[in-house]
Amino acid sequence: MLFVINESNPVETFFHMHNVPFPLDMVFMDDEFKVLDVKRGNPEDDKIEGIASYVLEVNADSGIKPGDKADLDDDESHDYVMKVLSPDGSTQMHLEGGERIVSRRETLILIKKALKANASKEDKDYKALGKYMFKVLKG
Repeated sequence: MLFVINESNPVETFFHMHNVPFPLDMVFMDDEFKVLDVKRGNPEDDKIEGIASYVLEVNADSGIKPGDKADLDDDESHDYVMKVLSPDGSTQMHLEGGERIVSRRETLILIKKALKANASKEDKDYKALGKYMFKVLKG
């Protein structure tokens, strides 16, 4: 997954690995996609910090190293595939052609409920998040 942080100038940023059950390489890149740093994110890491314009999240032990340059193909004639991963990191499902698991509206609601639960740490907020998530998945 590619995260756009600040296209014009690398800035300090951070990621966390809460609820990510497998390790990832976090590839911190400048505005020209040159790799500045690669940090391994392990399950439940609290903070993975770096300076970047872009951050690419890939499987752990990718072999990517500082100084490498990403060649991101912007040719729209390709068919891109997003993989839904299971807890062990294996592919559960392929999403092609812009498919979504949940709608944008549902995604925003889930994010708001998750932020509220994380901030309050109250069972009722976590239960509301879980209840809504199961409603969305059932749909």
